[in-house]
Amino acid sequence: MKWLALIIVCFALLLSCGKKTSTPSAPTEKNEIKKSPIDNMNVSSVDLYHHDPRPTIGEARKPTLWLHAEKFAVIDENTWKVEDVRAVIYDVQSGTESITISAKEGVFEKMSKASLTGNVQAQMKDILFKTDGIEWSNRTETEPARIWTHGKIAVQGTDLNLDAGSLFINPETKVFELEEVSGQVPLSLRNTS
Repeated sequence: MKWLALIIVCFALLLSCGKKTSTPSAPTEKNEIKKSPIDNMNVSSVDLYHHDPRPTIGEARKPTLWLHAEKFAVIDENTWKVEDVRAVIYDVQSGTESITISAKEGVFEKMSKASLTGNVQAQMKDILFKTDGIEWSNRTETEPARIWTHGKIAVQGTDLNLDAGSLFINPETKVFELEEVSGQVPLSLRNTS
């Protein structure tokens, strides 16, 4: 009899541990994790690069552009908003620094271009360019790299003080062109022939 009572108690315990069916209750509010906008995801101190897309056949090559930003935010997988920027444009032949640039902010696009604004200063040897905005377009397989401004620019150097409406620089030849120019140029730079 003890065995029979023990089996009945065990069977009752097993039945009480099973799933209970319940009546549906009113839906409860879900605790959803709110995603913060991508603009709020800031990371500090980042280095971004553009490279020459031409084949190298195994040789090491410096980047065409190195951009360091103290802060940046990801816009999408190929585009970054950058702040407190320093950049170096390299000579494609020698790999040496050709132009250094500083700016308050800008947008960097993977492998294609960079747009910098806010107190932009570009140094090319002993010539300093100051402007509100400058654009960089990386070399492609068919087109050379280029730098240009959309607005006014001040050019300063030894005995050189110019204001211009726009600037275009070919970083490979280190030749720059100015439009709507006024200012002073030393006689040694003038074509006197």
